[in-house]
Order: sequence, then structure tokens, then C-alpha cells
Amino acid sequence: MTNVDRESGAELLDGRESTTSDLGSRLRALRRSRGVSLADVAEGTGISPSFLSMVEKGKSDITISRLMRLVHWFGVSVADLVQEPNLAPVQVVRADSRRSLRLVDEKISVQMLTADGHHAMMPVINIYDESGGMTDPTRHEGEEFVHVIEGCVELTVAGTDPVLLEPGDSAYYRSDVPHSFRNAGRGVARFFGVTTPPNL
Repeated sequence: MTNVDRESGAELLDGRESTTSDLGSRLRALRRSRGVSLADVAEGTGISPSFLSMVEKGKSDITISRLMRLVHWFGVSVADLVQEPNLAPVQVVRADSRRSLRLVDEKISVQMLTADGHHAMMPVINIYDESGGMTDPTRHEGEEFVHVIEGCVELTVAGTDPVLLEPGDSAYYRSDVPHSFRNAGRGVARFFGVTTPPNL
């Protein structure tokens, strides 16, 4: 990974590293395509116009929970921001060409396992660096399944005690309940996740 300062957070990767402004420029293009202002988005999401402007310019990182609020308000998924539509009858994503979203401040990477987000479900691999985790809980429509591949992951779902998941462990829960993850061990934590309908 290239060096990224704290002000230039979210990265998009496509089997290689890309500029940190990609996510912001796609958010700006999405907003403009809908004919809405930063003030409109701010009113609908509770995220300040000044912060939204910094994100669109690639000058600030964004957390998963804020990003989820944005895509929910626009009625899209995160995959729609990082992937192009694919009409092939069999969509193959090679290991070395997965599109990924990197959230620098939270030390999280999300690798997309489908060619685009136009499906009934969205499988991803979540990679949390040591001490990485979500700053705030998120919630979105549907259900979610996770399966830990490597490391130790703490899952917290509102109204329940935190659950530690280790390699081979799985969890299934309603995703419209606030939930969050953090790396609870040493080294990298890696876990497979599926959301339905696509959100993240």
C-alpha cells in the first residue's frame, strides 16, 4: 500500500492501488447525477455539508457507518461506487483483480467478491488490520452472515453481549439492528461476509 496521510483516507483498489480521490469523485458524480446539493444530502443523512465536501474532494476519510448512511440515502450499495455494471451471464472475479475499498482511519479493507452490486446478495472479504475496527455501529436493511477466516473478530449487535469469533466461527443476524466489528486479536483479522440485499 502506498503511504496515505490521515487527510486522504478512502482508497479504491482494482488489483492495484488507485488514487484516494476515487471514492470522493464517485460520490460527487452520484450526487450531481441526482441533481441534489451538499445541503440536501446533509439534511437527509445528518452529515455536515463541509465534511461531505471534504470527502468528495478526497481530502478526508469516511467511516463505514457514515458511508452506509450515504449509500442508503442515495438508494445504492457501496459496490455501486467501486464497480462498473457487468452483464456477463457468468461473472468471474479473479483473486488478483478484486475491487477493494480501503478505510484508512478505521484500518479496514473490504474486498468485493462479485463483479458488481446488482444481485440479491453481496459477498465480501473484510480485512481488519491489528487494532482496526468500526468507529460507530452501522445498520442497514436485511440480514448478514459472517465467517472468520483468520484472526479474532469481536461482533457487537445492539441488545446483546459482544461475541468473539475465531477462525471457523460464523454468525448470522439481522442487519437492521446496529452492529459493529473490531479486530480483537493480534495481527490481521480476515472474515467472509454476505449481506442481503446488497448494502456494503
